[in-house]
Amino acid sequence: MEENSEHLKVAIRVRPMLDIDKVQDSAVFLNDNTIQVSDSTHMTTSTYDRIFSSASSQQEVFEYAQSSVEGVARGFNCTILAYGQTGSGKTYTMFGAEWESNNPAPQIYYQNRIPRPVKKAQPLNRLKIGIIPTSILHLFEITKEKPLTIYCSFLQIYNEKIYDLLQNPNRDKPLPIREERDSGIFVENLAEYVVEKAEDCIFLLKQGDRNRVVRQTRFNHHSSRSHTIFQILIEGDKANKRGALKRAKMNLCDLAGSEKFDKEGIMVKDHIQEMNNINKSLTTLGKVISALSGNTAGHIPYRESKLTRLLQDSLAVNTRTILIATISPASVYIEETLNTLKFADRAKQVMVIVKKNEISATNDQLVAKLQREIQHLKSLLSLNKKGGLQDISQQLLALKEENERLKKITKNLTIEEVEILKQENKKLRLELQSIKEKGENTDESFFVTEARSSSSVKSAKIPDAREVLSLIDPGSNIHSTLEMWKKKEMEEAVQSLKVKITTEGRCPVCTLKIPCKHYSSSKELSRAITPVRNVSLPPCPKRINNENLIKDLETHNNSFENAKKITFRTRVKNSYNEEPAALAEFREEEKRRQKLRETESKLVKLSKIEAYREEKIRKEMQKLEEDKQKEEEDIIREQIKEMNRRKYLESQKKKLEEFQKIKDQEMRELRQKMKKEQEELKKKEMKKQKVLDDQKKKIAEYQSNKKILEEVTMDQIEELTKEVLLKQKSSVRSSTELI
Repeated sequence: MEENSEHLKVAIRVRPMLDIDKVQDSAVFLNDNTIQVSDSTHMTTSTYDRIFSSASSQQEVFEYAQSSVEGVARGFNCTILAYGQTGSGKTYTMFGAEWESNNPAPQIYYQNRIPRPVKKAQPLNRLKIGIIPTSILHLFEITKEKPLTIYCSFLQIYNEKIYDLLQNPNRDKPLPIREERDSGIFVENLAEYVVEKAEDCIFLLKQGDRNRVVRQTRFNHHSSRSHTIFQILIEGDKANKRGALKRAKMNLCDLAGSEKFDKEGIMVKDHIQEMNNINKSLTTLGKVISALSGNTAGHIPYRESKLTRLLQDSLAVNTRTILIATISPASVYIEETLNTLKFADRAKQVMVIVKKNEISATNDQLVAKLQREIQHLKSLLSLNKKGGLQDISQQLLALKEENERLKKITKNLTIEEVEILKQENKKLRLELQSIKEKGENTDESFFVTEARSSSSVKSAKIPDAREVLSLIDPGSNIHSTLEMWKKKEMEEAVQSLKVKITTEGRCPVCTLKIPCKHYSSSKELSRAITPVRNVSLPPCPKRINNENLIKDLETHNNSFENAKKITFRTRVKNSYNEEPAALAEFREEEKRRQKLRETESKLVKLSKIEAYREEKIRKEMQKLEEDKQKEEEDIIREQIKEMNRRKYLESQKKKLEEFQKIKDQEMRELRQKMKKEQEELKKKEMKKQKVLDDQKKKIAEYQSNKKILEEVTMDQIEELTKEVLLKQKSSVRSSTELI
């Protein structure tokens, strides 16, 4: 065993009996750190690092992982996993009691079941919250006085695709996984937010959880349908005596639960797909754990699933990993409980190498990254102070030249200068954030995502650009004019394009000539399109800088309640991309204008296409007319043929009728003849029968006479016999007398 290697820590947590268990007998029995699962057909006993009974508190579970969480502040990576059957308490363990009230829109599993009413979100209770919020609070408590920068991100793996829960609630932009030799595996373009307070981090956790996919199942009203990973990245701002900076990452994973196909319920198509993908990823995780626990040099299938690919570092390389397996004590779920314990048995045999993560303060890539970030943040601050954006393309070119210059002097920097760079980086971020927070309500909400979902985001009014400009340029009275002018200019451009399309007799939806699938006639089009009312506006002022600043500082209309903006970064290969909120509106404006230009270009192309189509249609119509004339001639010829055929059929029909009459007559004659013959035969049979009857009578008479004769003959014979006997007797007597 290597010096820094240790076993993967495994704990078992047994949830209490619930109403859904239908008063089943318990099949789980605990004794210290030993668990026994048994019923009439199963019997198994296992020992683990720690076993939490159904009466254990959330604080006890966190205390088990507390040392690993504290190790993150010292530079050790940490991963905490919750694994188990659906409805066994994974989300309760990781997030806490009644956390589901934060995610108010579960999808429906059974079509005939009414969802429960959504509870209003309550303040955090330190005794009821789970491992993730408790770890966040504890981590900020122990790092309060330390020179650290903390980033956090939140992702979900849904149907084997990775989505940013803080930037993409609509799940329309799946993110790829990348790997670098120095920094390991990461998710490209995943937003990483800088957080200064635990409250800000908790709020990020809540907002991301609102976008998580959940569904009502037979075992759980609020079941998670995706694997979620809340990541916290800690970077040291001050080097140690060896000239190294600490850097550690903590993964807090709430895995989706394994599930069997429900033969009794009504599983919709999406639910079946979710179930298959969840079971596939968990099966792959089991294969990886089995391969690692075997201590063999064989192939480990990390790449067969996005989950195992992301957790590759956590399962084998330089990460202290804790697995919390949750089970149900009900005997009806004993198969699922045994499968979970088998997984835990294999996991506790896995060895991981744990060492402190440090990077050299004079690392070329680190210094270049810090310099790029500082230069970028300075440019944003100067834009806010000067009151407007200059030519964006020129600024980007200048930034590139500056970056090239900074790369050349990287090798000459000392450790102290790198520390100054990191402190300046952090200071500029906070200064930029404070400028954007002016005029806004200060609370624990602090960010706005780029993509929004109507089902998961509440509409709230954000202070517009006029309020920010009034702080920069007091006494200015042109802000409303600029805003109205910009709005009017956009409306006029859209309306002019629409009028141009409609005057040419085209549909404003598909730009094709009427009739089309949207409008059947030009009258219907004229009724559907109503003219825009004229709005009188003051003349547009000449202060173009302020107008550009409005474009830069305007916020999204839809946001979370009382949200305030903060910059974030997205990681790409070998670098980070800064995505400041200040440029978002400008980019949206450029996209709209580009779309307008593309629409006009498309209209010109469509006009040419339409002219070509008209000529083509004219030729086709001419050809159709010729074809129609030929068809009419063919029809006349066919009609003549049909008439001749009908005449022939009628003559044949008459002949057939005559033939039928003759045949009918012959049949009648034949029937009459047959009838006569049958009558004659009947008479003959009657005569024959009569003769037979007479003969029978004669025979009967003969038999009776014969019988009588026989009786008479017998009587005569008897009489004769008697006479003979008498004569003999008399002769004998006479002879005796003579003697």
